[in-house]
Amino acid sequence: MTLQKQVYEKQAAGVIGELADTSPKRVAPYIVKANSDVKPSIGCAYTLSDKEHELTIGGSGAFVGVAVGPKQYVTDTLESSLLLKDGAIAQICSMGHVYVTSKTAVTPGNIAAFDPANGQIYAYADASAATTAKHTVIPNAKFVFCEADANGTAILELNS
Repeated sequence: MTLQKQVYEKQAAGVIGELADTSPKRVAPYIVKANSDVKPSIGCAYTLSDKEHELTIGGSGAFVGVAVGPKQYVTDTLESSLLLKDGAIAQICSMGHVYVTSKTAVTPGNIAAFDPANGQIYAYADASAATTAKHTVIPNAKFVFCEADANGTAILELNS
């Protein structure tokens, strides 16, 4: 057996859309719909649409949560995918620690925002930076526990 010679400073664990720990959580089922040509996806932000119990990926309505549970959905093929069928019933987490991909680098304590066009999540130091980028701040959400590079896996704490 050889000795470990490297120490990784960035997080390596976690599957996008999985719950990160056993902390309290709130998850509810919703019908998820596409936003223009953007298919619903695990680990992205969802907002209320004009129909009851129906959410739009990204969008301009009130933020509801992030799609979780990547291993529970049936795809058209048996290949693994984070994409969902338009109109699928998805589990949406509004409270808890969730693994997500942040399109920007993450430092613990950064606030979270999403792109209304596609629901992708970004990390910002403050709300004014998110507003400048035309992204919607996720209420009561922040990145916790670890740093991550842009397009890396990070833990998002939701408390809506």
